[in-house]
Amino acid sequence: MSAKLQNALHDLLVALGLLERPKLQPIPVRSNPPREPQAPRRRR
Repeated sequence: MSAKLQNALHDLLVALGLLERPKLQPIPVRSNPPREPQAPRRRR
């Protein structure tokens, strides 16, 4: 409960411009080689 309250308070202070937004880290994206076309799926 305390963590939720602290999170809400922090979000409010950021929204009011009293605190700076945290810097976001870039998320690495894997580039997979193109796959071979798959066989059509069978229906039951």
